[in-house]
Amino acid sequence: MAQQPNVETTEGERPVLALEPGPAVKWRAGKPGVPSGPADVPSGGRFGSTGPDPGWAIKLVANAELPDDSANLKDVVIGLVQARAAAFGRAAIPEDIEAALVLCGYVEDPSPELEERRERWLAAVPHDSRPGATAVASLDRSLLVAKPEQIRHAQRRGEQS
Repeated sequence: MAQQPNVETTEGERPVLALEPGPAVKWRAGKPGVPSGPADVPSGGRFGSTGPDPGWAIKLVANAELPDDSANLKDVVIGLVQARAAAFGRAAIPEDIEAALVLCGYVEDPSPELEERRERWLAAVPHDSRPGATAVASLDRSLLVAKPEQIRHAQRRGEQS
């Protein structure tokens, strides 16, 4: 609508073209305890050391065919797969599931010690703070990062942890 000639307008009443927004201002945390950068995020100790994308391990295990359909077995396998992937500094892969199942004693002709260890791990799942924490804590790191064939060989020789 056009301006009527008998109505006077001042400079403040006239429309102003809006300029583009200025550069973004750097954000800073305004509350104590809020991390302001990646270096401030706590890790280690009670916070743990998560590997890259632990959710991918959950998806892999959910889609894998496990020898038992138990929720406790899934949790133990998830914990072992996540720990193994974190030890390598990469996301989980199907070989990690195979290694976790071998560690759980799902091999041909398992020893009674392997079956007893698996039952102990499965019984501890409801009490674990995160899936498979008891299983991961009871294993030696060198056995955790070994290839499935090496784990089978170590179990045949009687090396359990």
